[in-house]
Amino acid sequence: MLFVQEQKNEFTDVFRQEQHKLIRYVQSRVSNISEMDAEDIVADVVFNVYNRVLADQPVENLIAYLYQAVKNKIKDYFRRPKPVLSLDEVDKTTGISKAERLLDENGNVEAELEQKEFILKFKAALLQLEPKQRAVWVATELDDYTFKELAEKWNEPIGTLLSRKSRAAKVLRKALSDK
Repeated sequence: MLFVQEQKNEFTDVFRQEQHKLIRYVQSRVSNISEMDAEDIVADVVFNVYNRVLADQPVENLIAYLYQAVKNKIKDYFRRPKPVLSLDEVDKTTGISKAERLLDENGNVEAELEQKEFILKFKAALLQLEPKQRAVWVATELDDYTFKELAEKWNEPIGTLLSRKSRAAKVLRKALSDK
C-alpha cells in the first residue's frame, strides 16, 4: 500500500512538471487543434494512467509511459468522427478562423448552401450503398483504417475489401455526378 502511495505522489509531481509539455506535444503532432482539445487529450490520458497507478499496477518510467499514452490517444483522436469543429480552426485557403467567418456579414452564403446541399446528396449516396460496401468505404476514407487492419478486424480477404470499395466508389461517383 505504501508503494501505491509513492506512485501516486510521483505521478502528481511528474504531471505538474510535464502538463504544459504534454499539451505542447499534442499541439506539435496535430495541426489546427485547439488548446482545449489538446488539454482534453492530455486530461484523458492522465485520468487513465492515474487509474492504472491506483489499480496497483506500477509503471517503471512514468514520463515515457505518459508520452506513449498521449501518442496513442492522438492516433485515437484522428480515428474518431469529428462532428463539431473547433471555432479556432483556420481555413487553409482563406486564412480566416471559423469564428471570424461566423461574424463576417459579407460571408458567401451561396457557397455554404451549395456545400450543405452536396453533403446531403453525399449522405444519400452513401445510404444507397450496400452495407458491406458502405462499411469498407467509411472505414478506409473517413476512419483512416488500412485494408490490412480491416482484413484482420473483420476476418475478410483484402481482395474482397478492395473489390467492395471499388464498387462503392463507382456507385458514389455515379450518384454524385451532375447528370
